[in-house]
Amino acid sequence: MSMRFKKTLKRRFHALHNVVDTDTFLIHRSRVTARPGGDAKHMIALVRRVGSSQLEAVYGDKAYISKRNVQFIADLGAYPAIEPKKNARTLSRGYPAYGQLTREYKSGPEEWKQAHDYGKRSLVETVFGMMKVRFTGSLSSRRNRQRRRELLIKVVLHNIQRLNYLECAGR
Repeated sequence: MSMRFKKTLKRRFHALHNVVDTDTFLIHRSRVTARPGGDAKHMIALVRRVGSSQLEAVYGDKAYISKRNVQFIADLGAYPAIEPKKNARTLSRGYPAYGQLTREYKSGPEEWKQAHDYGKRSLVETVFGMMKVRFTGSLSSRRNRQRRRELLIKVVLHNIQRLNYLECAGR
């Protein structure tokens, strides 16, 4: 008796992490990751490459919350507008900016969102939506290196399109 096994291919995922200007929708920094894992560990490397004098607030969803990230952003002089998770503790343990952020958020989440204009975070999702509509959400390359290049080329093309739009709009 012979048995045949179906050969299955392991799905490969690539994540694109961006630093987006919420006024112009330009992408200032990008990072492509191929391994599964948390988003929080990539934030410092991305924000570090942006001039700290240009930053007023850094917006992020709950995936980017960590004590290190919040303290790093506060040390740059920007406000860490990253929504804490529901079960976040207010203990700072060497990261005072994190304790301050979680206490401020827990005193009134809706008021915190209004006071810090947290709705701007959705503009980053708008940029991802623009890229998926214009360049499709799937990748055509098969190898990891080419998939990474394809994602970065999409970022460059998005920025060229945005610069063209901003120039025509007279900004």
